[in-house]
Amino acid sequence: MKRNGKRTAIALTIAMMLPGTSGTAMAASPEIHPSHIATVTKSEEKLPERATQIVAALEKLEPALKTLTKRTIVKSESDEKLLKLYLRSPESNDMGATVVFDSKTGELFMYSASLPIWKQGEIATDEVILQRAENAVLELLGADKRKQIGSPQLSNAVEEVDSEILSDPLAIYRIVSYPTLLNGLEILGNGAGIYVATDYAGHLLEVSSTTDYDGHLLEVSSTPFNLRGVKVPDPKTALTPEAVKKQFFTPDRLELGYVLEGKDAKPGMQYLWMNNAYIDAVTGKQIDFTHGTELAGNGKRNPDNLKNITLSPKGEPLIVKSRADGEKVVAGLFDVDTKVMFTEYYTGEVDGEIIHSWSDEFGYEDVSISVDASTGAVTSADIFMETKSLPVPLSKEEALKKAISFIEPYAAKSSTEWQVEIFDPYKQPKLADWMIELNEGEGEEEEDTGTGAYTFIFYELHDGLPVFDRYYWMKVDIESGQVVTFIVNLPEKEGTLPILKPSVTEQQAAEIVAKNLPVKLSYFWPTYKGKQAPFLTLVYTVDKSKSWPYVDAVKGTLEWGEYEE
Repeated sequence: MKRNGKRTAIALTIAMMLPGTSGTAMAASPEIHPSHIATVTKSEEKLPERATQIVAALEKLEPALKTLTKRTIVKSESDEKLLKLYLRSPESNDMGATVVFDSKTGELFMYSASLPIWKQGEIATDEVILQRAENAVLELLGADKRKQIGSPQLSNAVEEVDSEILSDPLAIYRIVSYPTLLNGLEILGNGAGIYVATDYAGHLLEVSSTTDYDGHLLEVSSTPFNLRGVKVPDPKTALTPEAVKKQFFTPDRLELGYVLEGKDAKPGMQYLWMNNAYIDAVTGKQIDFTHGTELAGNGKRNPDNLKNITLSPKGEPLIVKSRADGEKVVAGLFDVDTKVMFTEYYTGEVDGEIIHSWSDEFGYEDVSISVDASTGAVTSADIFMETKSLPVPLSKEEALKKAISFIEPYAAKSSTEWQVEIFDPYKQPKLADWMIELNEGEGEEEEDTGTGAYTFIFYELHDGLPVFDRYYWMKVDIESGQVVTFIVNLPEKEGTLPILKPSVTEQQAAEIVAKNLPVKLSYFWPTYKGKQAPFLTLVYTVDKSKSWPYVDAVKGTLEWGEYEE
């Protein structure tokens, strides 16, 4: 089965992902939808000189835009300081673009184009996409704006685009983000910066500097990014990188295990860092990456939630080649008859996976499965349905029994010895004073009842150690007792693991990490209920520009794996 980097990252960064954040998800602006364009009436508005130059630059960057000859200029209804240029094809309403400018200066606020303008060809390399994004920023926003933002970060995620907005029901695209700089440091946590989106061939779909906290592209606004009334700490107050590394890179943050597909797709043994951290640069403590509060246990893995268990795997195949196969699999996994429960069905292919999805007519309840396009093997399954609550929520032990009974029919028969890592239901961290202040006037803070879902990762064991790239991941709702998410991650090629011996100890591995892994100082802007804190925090983050770091346990060297964040 195809090895999916995103699923591997779920296991490696689970402590970060459990609080409920998702990867950047973007849909093209509704301004380019044909129904919106068709209602626009011609006006006597004219573009400022700078705006005209930007349009020319866009057409140079993307010559296909020249075919959008039906053009209309109007003042924005939401902000009279903005001008909107609508471009559409005389042949098809599915082919359109919108460019928004400052009505006085002509500077660009946003550009957004529909996917069907271009015929999709070969997938562009990372280098090509980064270069096209860099050219777009310089040509459309200018060299001065470029100096105000940091190094580009390329999204590895392949996302679905709303089929009601784009004619292609599922579109592959990449996002290049440029964070805002302050005192030479990037500002993390508030989505401020420049975002350039391309299709998989590298064509420019969107350029915007207006985002919400999660980085989602919003309707353009003339409200500038500012730090008025926000306390900004001096970078000189931060601990040195060496001091932070000594305090943070410790043996108890590394896990020894095997990989079937290591460097050069060869089996190996690794000390893997299992936690993606935000480290308070003043205290050296790990903090919650949303609220900025200190994490319980300082972000270390809880040994009480790591258990070696014996399973009785049946190895039943989960293969889906048709809608009928999918209905049988859904019935077996979730005990749901899709023919009775749902009226809508959809299927489509994204990045080598075929998605089958069933839902009610309102989209309130749904179930979906993803399968490898070449083999038909199920890679993930999710369900969202209103169910009857149990008289008493499941305990951790009961939830584990449920997870085991769910996984045993399908788990690979290659081993009966497994390790399960358990993640307790996410609990809202204790509110800091600033959170309480921001919440005033909005009613009482909801009491944390402790309900939610237990998350389990079952790693196959080899010679008593986990195999990091061979696991099953699932979430069990403790109120209904139902498995709601199931993910399979198996190596692309099956193989036999040798028995390996580490040449370095955990302590030595931690010292190798501390000596060779760069950390990066940045500002972090915590948020609560969508509101920014009245202060910034200095944080250190790990430099993962070369991918995910690990120590080769046999060679005793720091390496970077293929795991994606």
